[in-house]
Amino acid sequence: MFRPVPVPALPPSTALADLTATGDDHAWLAGTTGVFTSRPSAPLILRWTGTAWRVEDLPGIAAAASLAGISATGPDDVWAVGNSAGRPLVLHWDGTRWHLRTPPAIPWAKAVLALAPDDVHVVGAGPDVLHWDGTDWHRTAVLSSDREGLQTVTATGPDDIWAGGAGLAGVGPATYEYPVLVRRTATGWHEVRGPHVDHGHVTRLAVATPEDVWLAHVHGSDGLAVHRWDGERWRPAPLPAESGRLSLHGVAAGWTWGVRTTRHSFETHPAFHRWTGTAWQDVPLPDSLARTPASHVGLATAGDTTWAYLKTAAGVHVLRHTGP
Repeated sequence: MFRPVPVPALPPSTALADLTATGDDHAWLAGTTGVFTSRPSAPLILRWTGTAWRVEDLPGIAAAASLAGISATGPDDVWAVGNSAGRPLVLHWDGTRWHLRTPPAIPWAKAVLALAPDDVHVVGAGPDVLHWDGTDWHRTAVLSSDREGLQTVTATGPDDIWAGGAGLAGVGPATYEYPVLVRRTATGWHEVRGPHVDHGHVTRLAVATPEDVWLAHVHGSDGLAVHRWDGERWRPAPLPAESGRLSLHGVAAGWTWGVRTTRHSFETHPAFHRWTGTAWQDVPLPDSLARTPASHVGLATAGDTTWAYLKTAAGVHVLRHTGP
């Protein structure tokens, strides 16, 4: 079962975006405050110190800003990305304080993958990927069209990186979305064939091993579908069996999460599932949260610890699951 961990009181205008963890005692949660208010939005990062969650002191940013992704290699190397004043926003934690890093411009930063202090990748809208080599930023075009972009990135190592997103085809009412998938090997970035789907977008990628890659794909009213790469081909994975309507939001290696609604209700309740090897198993929440409408649901794993977050009318909640 997930067990709640106390978090500092946060404004009702808080929106949660992403979570990363590097071990039992180190995790970070990224989001934005001031959403849908008259005040400029501002980036927010919570850090787990091993005993408590605390709000981080971030560098001052003159314009409204938001965070979309966060990734860490260890307790002294954490990267968060978002956007401010039409440019990508990059923050780096060195174990002592947060610093602003100024990358080349891309239309919109959506996700970051930190593999080492000198090997960081940022993806977002548009065909380019940004890479930090420890000294300089480099921008590389990895997609073939300006109407294509990436929103998720994962890896088994520096020479096996996967990124996915979507492109737009057609014009006007005939416009539709199609999934895109790229992979970086020792020879560079290449477009690769994903699951056999023609419409929608890749919303999440996660890696267990080079022969076990998890992909979440969304297509309109069909919702989210899960596929797995076995080293040779993509295979569809079954979806969790739920009463009512289940809207999946993301997938990790062996986990998926989202919200469920009951019949004749528009309230969304958090739902987390773990893969047993043959089927999905619902992971229970404390009764008070299981019955409470929620949004902004997410999850990250590190070793035997899984962190999850969700937002209710009462505020932000962080939960911890340890062991099998």
